[in-house]
Amino acid sequence: MRYFKLLKDYSDEEEVLCFCENTLGWEQYELSEGKTINNWDKELTFYYDPVEGKQIPDYIHNNLSWFIVSPQFKNILMETDESGVQFLPLNIVNKENEHSIHDYSVANIINVVDAIDLENSTYSFFELDNKKIYDITRYALNEDKINGKHIFKLKGDEIPIFISELVKGIIEKSDITGCDFLEVEVTI
Repeated sequence: MRYFKLLKDYSDEEEVLCFCENTLGWEQYELSEGKTINNWDKELTFYYDPVEGKQIPDYIHNNLSWFIVSPQFKNILMETDESGVQFLPLNIVNKENEHSIHDYSVANIINVVDAIDLENSTYSFFELDNKKIYDITRYALNEDKINGKHIFKLKGDEIPIFISELVKGIIEKSDITGCDFLEVEVTI
């Protein structure tokens, strides 16, 4: 199977950029760890300025780099891997008129697999507190270690999101906006 790094598409200059002014105590990278969140506050709010952009995509760019998705995108993720993604509701508000966009969520990817094939990847690393921190510029993934997951993060490099060709195909067929894809090497 083919796999892709899910990227944010920045080509639409009319697309909104959302800002969270009060994270209610959540740190930017807490939602990158692949852990279930049990004490989420659904009052968390992101704002956008329509003067800077009016297009509301299915995958919204934001100042925290969280994976914020529309109800349509959420449905696709639930259909392909319901147990591997937790959806955390939030508010998106137009700063100009206080109009809210409903039903968007942060997609918290819980699936974390130990599938990085370092032998075939291009990377550098440094040590911090006796732990290796990898900076991978070209990914190679071991397909056997993905264990049939369709959306996941990688153990030791939990920020990027990866999807299978199945998910990519559904995203494209459904005209989900705001996404771009980078195919990664797959080894066995």
